[in-house]
Parts: sequence; structure tokens; C-alpha cells
Amino acid sequence: MSDENRDTSVAWSFHAATKYVWLGDESRGRWFAMGTPPDVEAPIWEQDWSLEPFPFKIYETVPRVAIPRELAPSPIPALQAIADTAAGVSKAFPDRATVARIGLLSNGLLGRQFKRRGTTGEFRTAGATGARYHLELYFVCAELPDLPAGIYHYAADDHSLGRLRAGDYRAALAAAAGGESDVALSPVVLAMTSTFWRNAWRYKARAYRHAFWDAGTAFANVLAVAAASGLPAKLVLGFADGPVNALLGVDGRDEATVALCAIGHGDRPAQPSPEAPPLALPTRPVSPRQVEFPHIQMLHRASELGTGAQAASWRAEPLWRMRAEPAGELIALRPVPDEQLAKTSIEELIFRRRSTRHYDADVAIPFDAFSSLLEVSSRGVAADCLAAGAPALHDLYLIINNVDGLAPGVYVHHRDLRAIELLKEGDFRQVAQRLAVGQAYAGDAHVNCYYLTALGPVLERYGNRGYRLAQLECSLFAGKLHLATHAFGLRAVGSTSLDDEVSEFFLPHAAGKSYMFVTVFGRRRRVDLGAAQ
Repeated sequence: MSDENRDTSVAWSFHAATKYVWLGDESRGRWFAMGTPPDVEAPIWEQDWSLEPFPFKIYETVPRVAIPRELAPSPIPALQAIADTAAGVSKAFPDRATVARIGLLSNGLLGRQFKRRGTTGEFRTAGATGARYHLELYFVCAELPDLPAGIYHYAADDHSLGRLRAGDYRAALAAAAGGESDVALSPVVLAMTSTFWRNAWRYKARAYRHAFWDAGTAFANVLAVAAASGLPAKLVLGFADGPVNALLGVDGRDEATVALCAIGHGDRPAQPSPEAPPLALPTRPVSPRQVEFPHIQMLHRASELGTGAQAASWRAEPLWRMRAEPAGELIALRPVPDEQLAKTSIEELIFRRRSTRHYDADVAIPFDAFSSLLEVSSRGVAADCLAAGAPALHDLYLIINNVDGLAPGVYVHHRDLRAIELLKEGDFRQVAQRLAVGQAYAGDAHVNCYYLTALGPVLERYGNRGYRLAQLECSLFAGKLHLATHAFGLRAVGSTSLDDEVSEFFLPHAAGKSYMFVTVFGRRRRVDLGAAQ
């Protein structure tokens, strides 16, 4: 671990500077801010609409390779795929259709449009904060049955591939990842990047949190799609940033790699890679100019790893935290029996996905559906820096408003006990609304799911880079939950919250833990748009 990565005061400073805090009554205009009092600022930028970032990366001189868009349903049901955590060996082998499937279903166009300031935007298959799509996908491929070896950029605007380099570069990528065997053996390695300004234009420095929130959401799709195709997949967060960014031809500053994912399993490691001279491929400008939010670059630089050896050391001893023993009443979960689960394909589920802000607060959701959602979404994922079978780095706290057979109140989920523990009983709809920065849907939703992490031990073990891990891990679990709700006829939405008030509300159980992410879900209430107008 580099000395700069060890100085975790950078991560703590960033976290403090990007918290949301309540200021006062919404009727007075500016009711919440970003920062830690007394050092607060307006949470939203969006001051110059002429600088609004273009939502796609367009290579101006790279020929595009057509890939299939019509995808046959995967044979493994969606809920089984979402729950699958295996990274074992499979006989399935990825091909061009696999690359097309993963690109489309994790960062492709959903086929639905939205209006914003008189212009039309396109929703993607994985949600993003504020629909400010800032993620890009690159595929580092071996020779596939119908796709030559190379490094490809997935062009979301027209669902195609642009080959940036010809040849097999997995060995170079594996070296940058500290000899990670799955990177060297996997026929396809997905590299996900973030163009920070696309999100920071609205959310300022908090966009660095969002880089990993949205990456986790997208990776929930990636892992489920891979599992549904019978392919093992493993997240890799330990890599030397500079060499990986150089291989992809991104500058590591305005656009930077946030995570890798090894997909599939080959018979032998990659052979030495060809030379990789710097890429000078012109792209369409994202914006006429950018505004700097220094906290982004401060934490990004401080959380970088310089060499493959540092990457190997960084993940060498994964954190294994102690499980909290329940002290209160335990309620056993009762999931829907496997034979009664929906057999919906992951493709259908992803294209059905919506973010919903209107909930039928008066109609309870079934306890067995609620139980299944916790079971399916809380199983771990294969990652280079997490020990197999270890407890998650976060705890899941619940404000339950209307679940059949459960008293309204505050609960914590015990994954290994397949149960929830009642912390305090009562009606907390108004609290849920306030914690969601005054947004009414959190009070209406049937369940609010808060992901809290004890940042101290995570940063102590993983350094500043642990901040990336903490944010991504929580959003990935929440992304699995969001996807799974649709299999039960329910809906969900990711939200934002008043950081410290969330942690304080769940005291004393949440002592020492920081708010990372929240998703709410429930039964959708149909809105009469004609009446609303």
C-alpha cells in the first residue's frame, strides 16, 4: 500500500465535505446543504446550462463493429442469477453476443426517453444518479469465437463496439492487477470508467461517491447477466491505476477506471501482451469546459495504487469483520419457495426496471416477498479484495412501514441467521421522509433500506482506496435488491439522505457507522397524470 493511500485523513475529509445536512424549512428555499457545519455549501451546481455534459463518449475516427441487439432469454431465471455468488469454473465461453449482452444490459439504452429543459434524454439499462450517465465500458478480450482479440469500447449511443487496440492485452492487465489470476485466465475482462464531470456538473464533489454508487448499480446487472449465461465473474478493485488507464487510453483524471470484472474462465493464462503505445484517438468534447471540484481529484489521487505489487499487497489480507450478535427480538424470514419463484429472465427484468417514486402506502406487501428480496439481494459477490464467505462490510438497517405481519418500526437484517431483529417499534414515516432530504416517497414506501458501513476498520485495512470499496459494495447489494423487486411486481428507487442524521437515527446499534446508500421499495401507486396536470 502506498504512503499516500495510507493517509486516510483524505478520505475522512472528503466524506465530511460531501455529506448532506438539513438547514431548515423547505418553504424558505435552501433547505439542505453539502458539508459539515459550519463549512457547508449549496449541494447542486448546474449553474451554466451551456456546459451541460454530452452523455456519450464518441470516438471520432474509430470504426464501429456491429454486435447483436436481439438477445434470446438466458436459461437461468433472473432471481437465481441475481442471488448467484459463485466464481467457480464453468464450461460456458463468452463470445461476441456475450459482450453485446453485457454492454446492452449494464450501460445500453433502455428504449425509454425523458424530457429535461426542452431536450430529450435516453434512460439506460442501469440507473444513474440524476440520470447523469457518466460510466463507460471497455472490454479487454482474448480471441473469441467470433470477435478478434483486442480492447473494445462499448458505444452506448448505437450499441456497437469500437476497437481501440488489436491483440490480447489481458497479460498486461493482469500485471497491473498484481498478477490476479482471474484477470489472466478470463477470456473477457470488463473495465468500467467514470467521466467525473458528467455527474459533477450537477452534484459537485459528491459525484465521486456517485462514481461508485452508479458503478455498483451497473455491476449488479453485469454479475447477474454473467451468472444467467453460466459464466463466472469476479470483481477486481486492486489494480495499478496508471497502467490500466494508459492501456484503455484514458487520462486517469477526467476519465478514470473505477473497477474491473473478470468474466468467464479459460484453460490457460494469457500470453505476453503486444506493445501498447499511447493512444491518441480524438473524441467528441464532453463539454466546452469543465469546472473543478478539488475534493474529487484529492481523493482519487490519494486512493490510487502505483504498481501491480502494491495492488497485490492491497488485497492480500481481506478484512473479516465480526458479526454483530442480536440482542433483541428475532423474526425469521420466510422466503417464497424456489418452485414458486418467477421464472422471468434477467433480460426481461432489466428492461422492465424502473425507478418509482409513488407508492401505495395503504396496501401491505407480502412478508414472503419481502423475505425473498432480502435473501436474494444479500448474498455476497466474488471480489479480489473480499474473503469468500466473510460478512459484508456493511449492515442493512430497515425502516418498515407496511409489510404484512410485521409491526412498523426499525429493524436490522442478520443475513447469516436469515432473520431480522426489531430495534424499535413505531410509525417512522415522517422520519423516513426527513432522512430522504424531505422527499415524500420515502415516507410512503413500504420499506426503506439503509446500508451503513463502519468506515474506520475499512479505511484502516484498505487505506483511502477502501472508500471506493465501501461505496461500491453497498450500491451493488442495493442494485441487486432493486432488480429483484420487479420479479415480485414491486418497484424501487435509490435515494439520497442526510448522512449524519441517518447514523444518529439508528443509534445505539449503528454506533461508529457511516451512511453509504439507501434504496426504498414497495408496491407502486399509479398516478393519474391527467388529474395531476
